[in-house]
Amino acid sequence: MLNNFKKYLLLEKRYSSHTSIAYLKDIEQLYEYVKVNPDEIISDSNIIRNWIVYLMENNISKKTVNRKISALKTFYRYLIRQNLIEYSPLDKITSPKMPKRLPEFIPESDFDNFKNLFPDNFSGLRDQLIIEILYLTGIRRSELINLNNNSIDFSNKQIKVLGKRQKERIVPITDYLADQILKYNNFKKGLKSFDKMALILTDKGKPVYDSFIYRTVKKYLSKMTTIEKKSPHTLRHTFATHLLNNGADLNAIKELLGHSNLSATQIYTHNTFEKLNEIYKQAHPRA
Repeated sequence: MLNNFKKYLLLEKRYSSHTSIAYLKDIEQLYEYVKVNPDEIISDSNIIRNWIVYLMENNISKKTVNRKISALKTFYRYLIRQNLIEYSPLDKITSPKMPKRLPEFIPESDFDNFKNLFPDNFSGLRDQLIIEILYLTGIRRSELINLNNNSIDFSNKQIKVLGKRQKERIVPITDYLADQILKYNNFKKGLKSFDKMALILTDKGKPVYDSFIYRTVKKYLSKMTTIEKKSPHTLRHTFATHLLNNGADLNAIKELLGHSNLSATQIYTHNTFEKLNEIYKQAHPRA
């Protein structure tokens, strides 16, 4: 049953292998807790509720618990679709409320001396390009890793991005970023051997991977900003917040980020309001 569910996630839902594996692990953990055979169907909502309480009592974060509930909801929708059950026991389960946390972003002034951080060699140019693509396009880490040389349309100054659930979108790039990519590609030709398809490569000419991108971003953000979170996603938050602060339309930002609905994008309006509130308090004589 779980093997068929995995195929459903990968082939029909078009989830990434990472998400599919995580969902299967969540379901397996429930079965381990209940100590029943994975081919049996747990239809008692009280059992699932007890498992959620057990997770919370063992200091599993609300974010992780909600992810597990999401996995179960998807699993039971699949079972209904297969006519194995009539209703989902998750219908009676309420997810733990998450505290609202605004996305952290890098102040524009922190980018003033940004270009001085990188050595003048292939590694430095590559690392700079990683930061600049993430900040100037707002794409996700996984989307950056999946970029290949054919993804770049230099004539129209745009890149083709393969997003979540294999959805493609077109993101514009600046003349400056197009020139940086061309400069980097010329440096690549100096390597003894290198992958001919992937855009971003390691020093050994191999395609980059998750932890490589994360370490690179954290290394340079630590040198340029004092904000607490320093990750590739921070640059995505920064991209969206800077656009909104400078008058971009929220719907346009939604399309650039590849969000499926506007509610996911609206969180950035809170950051903008915080900035306006701060300016108001500083500027108004009666504030």
